[in-house]
Amino acid sequence: MAKIELTEAEKREVLECLEKGKPLDDRFRFLLFGDKREVELVWNGKTSQVCNVVLPFQVIEVGV
Repeated sequence: MAKIELTEAEKREVLECLEKGKPLDDRFRFLLFGDKREVELVWNGKTSQVCNVVLPFQVIEVGV
């Protein structure tokens, strides 16, 4: 694992955010957690339940 290198001012800013329960600034995302390219959509009421759904294909008509 690579060493995290933050300036003293950045460390103070991170600690201040954590102590106040504030979200961290986006610039710390890659510094602290690496370059992970995983994306998840989140919304109120979203569940972790997984289901399989059969969907019909959409017919696209092309005029010639």
